[in-house]
Amino acid sequence: METIIKGLLNQPTLQDNFKSAFITKLLKGTAELRKPDASVLLDYGFGLKSNPKTLFQSQTGDRILLAVSIAHFDLFKARFHNDWFHGLIADTTTSLDYVRNIPLIMTVARRKEAMASTEEEKTDLKLNMETIEHFAEKRCVSAEPPLEYAVQRLFVTMFVALPDTRPLAKSTYIEFLVDHLAVMPIASSPIPQSNIHPSKNAVSLLQQCWENGPDDVFMTMPHLFLKLSDDEHECSIGVGHLLQAVPENYTSVVDPFIQNLDSTVLWRLKFTVQRLINWLVTIDIPGIGIWIVAIMESLASRGEFNLLRDLADQNAYKIARQLAFKARRDDALLILRLMLLGYHHSPVLFHNIAQGLIPLLVSCRKTPEDIAFATEVSNLAQTLVFHFGDSDGLGSKVQKARTSLDLPAVPRTEALRTVQDYAWKKSLQIQNTSAGLRRKPAFVQPLGKVGLVNLGNSCFMNSALRALFCSTDFKQAILNDTPKVEPSKVMTVRLRETFLGLSTPRLSIITPSALYKALPDWLNNGHQQDAAEFTKILFSRLEDEDLSSKGALASFHGTVVNQIKCSTCGTVSSNKEDFYDLTIPLPRSDSTDLQSIVDVFPSVEELNEENNNKYFCDHCKSLQAAKKYTMLASVPTNLIISLNRFEFDVKRSRHIKINTPILLRESIHINIQDGREFQSYDLYAVVIHTGESANHGHYYTFARDSAAATAGKGGDEATRTWLLYNDTSITVSNFEAMQQNLAKSRTETPYMLFFRKADKTNVDNTVLRTQKSISNL
Repeated sequence: METIIKGLLNQPTLQDNFKSAFITKLLKGTAELRKPDASVLLDYGFGLKSNPKTLFQSQTGDRILLAVSIAHFDLFKARFHNDWFHGLIADTTTSLDYVRNIPLIMTVARRKEAMASTEEEKTDLKLNMETIEHFAEKRCVSAEPPLEYAVQRLFVTMFVALPDTRPLAKSTYIEFLVDHLAVMPIASSPIPQSNIHPSKNAVSLLQQCWENGPDDVFMTMPHLFLKLSDDEHECSIGVGHLLQAVPENYTSVVDPFIQNLDSTVLWRLKFTVQRLINWLVTIDIPGIGIWIVAIMESLASRGEFNLLRDLADQNAYKIARQLAFKARRDDALLILRLMLLGYHHSPVLFHNIAQGLIPLLVSCRKTPEDIAFATEVSNLAQTLVFHFGDSDGLGSKVQKARTSLDLPAVPRTEALRTVQDYAWKKSLQIQNTSAGLRRKPAFVQPLGKVGLVNLGNSCFMNSALRALFCSTDFKQAILNDTPKVEPSKVMTVRLRETFLGLSTPRLSIITPSALYKALPDWLNNGHQQDAAEFTKILFSRLEDEDLSSKGALASFHGTVVNQIKCSTCGTVSSNKEDFYDLTIPLPRSDSTDLQSIVDVFPSVEELNEENNNKYFCDHCKSLQAAKKYTMLASVPTNLIISLNRFEFDVKRSRHIKINTPILLRESIHINIQDGREFQSYDLYAVVIHTGESANHGHYYTFARDSAAATAGKGGDEATRTWLLYNDTSITVSNFEAMQQNLAKSRTETPYMLFFRKADKTNVDNTVLRTQKSISNL
């Protein structure tokens, strides 16, 4: 069969449509081929696809691979196994290799995806997809320097065709897609036909990310604005189409982003606004005006009036001219209203623009849509006349045009109120108007708190940061650390930046991407990680980078003493260990009480032959039975207890989760030294892991300020109120609701518990009598 097809392809006199029809008929007999013949045909189809001389040859290769995969899938999967993917990827080094091999990878993977039916085939397919995903992550999405645009476009096409190959590191993936749109080989001109599909693909992929929730939108916007504000590089109109695709209610992210910028870089936003205005006046991008207004209002709130004045002086006329174009007029009117009413320009500017508004009124047809627009224009013209004065009979001309369309008159009091509302020197509230939807105010979090954007499975970091930020001593030590930290001290600097953002209520939401990127590669790879492990790594890096951080960590510092007594000679060896958190075993049961879990100190462990853990005694010079005593020598101000919920199952060769529910208490007692003394602690934060598995799930945090834990009903509402922190979502809660929710759940389980040392109190004697001590163990 391959000989006949080869002969057909080599016939220059035959038309492609004739060749195509004959090949289609021929391939219907693929199922009747013997295995050796089918294998030869498969190799021939692979050769056509991997090294085509014409588009028709490539298409023929596709059809052969399709026919063989359907009729002889066993041959197909044996030929294209996972090692084949690895080998092809290893051989992909040049741009020509990418152009040749990525379509081949897509074709083979899609055929295996369509045909996989057994568990073995699905497992093999999953390995293939993971291999391709790793290839895309390392070679394209995280490539430095970036791949050329044509190769990026192939990867974007692959992400659309094979969703399972999309990189797991979501923040990096989103940045790649924005960068891809920004470097499309076009500037401020309509997208060429050849580029329409790639642009739509990248925008569609980002929209699919946004379907996961607002965090992914918040993750996209800063990088998008970074591209728009880059005055050294061209920015493709593809970014404008992306901005157009962002849901309008997410303009609320603009203000937190701009409020968080250093004042020394605000001037760059002039390029952002100018670029968007240039697109508005040359290309039809409905909805772009709402973003221009959002940026300008935020700049006004930062007091950047000179920058706004320059933008208005340079653009007011050309924006006014866009009122004549139906597709652009709503956006133009939004911007023009803000520019003209924001501050006192020269009256000449306003009068000239107002003169131009009159013909627009006269030319409006009496359709509902045109009348609504004409009303907005008339109101603006009348208000400008009231505000800047009537000259050259401008007021009478405006009134004549208004009455010809029977439009309402604007009372002077209303005109003055409008001018006041649009003044740049105060925050502006945006409402729905017939000229289009205008920005709503940025939402305000409860009690002035600030949300953390999930960067793609980064909830493990967000939840732990929440609890640490509520640890008053630690937070203040980080924020008040006066010594200058070298830029090389990445973790220390990034944590301080994150805490500063969380301390700024007007931001509402911040994106901790800089801190996330400062983590080790294995911890920021887009996979779900362990919140307790993150905390250990964070504390370790803080110690290594900055000696002053040891002072910040002092509130978590405690010591454990281990004593081992040889049962033969009675010799006691002792060592002391520092700790910043205590990991405590968790029993497997239907439920358990928090106090019973933490009541493990002091502990005694038998070291003997039966337990296969005999102790080497230096005095006896041999392995001996012994007893190991563990006790707390000193306890910290802030105590972190990590429950050992995850363990390795040898039989199943994977980590599993212990889903024992826990009855939480607001206060616990921790035994000190030999158990004759104890310290009371008050709960102030709980990191929750939800999910059945150790490798999957989600983290969120219940917390209040640690200073409020020992203040009883004192302190202000913001510090003593329990809040549920779930990435960007923050809701008011209370201890009882949290306790009831977690007491019976086997999926939403407390994992890390944060306590504040209580003031010295009198404890009932019955409590004292039940304390464990070394003497009664």
